[in-house]
Amino acid sequence: MTSGSILYFVGKLYLRLRYRNRQQVERELAVKYDNKYSNAGMVLLFDLLMALAVVAVVGLIAVALYIATA
Repeated sequence: MTSGSILYFVGKLYLRLRYRNRQQVERELAVKYDNKYSNAGMVLLFDLLMALAVVAVVGLIAVALYIATA
């Protein structure tokens, strides 16, 4: 299983769960993701990684402040 097929599966699953109507899925796929489920999967993966990065940065700041005030 290649990374492209994994992104395809994740993108298809994401769009089907988010927009349960098939016509809405096709419209969003055409408008936002250039008719490629792998693009939808890549955007979802990037959003998840950015959320994790924000949580990590906030955690590091909290630890630094805790150590500085201890």
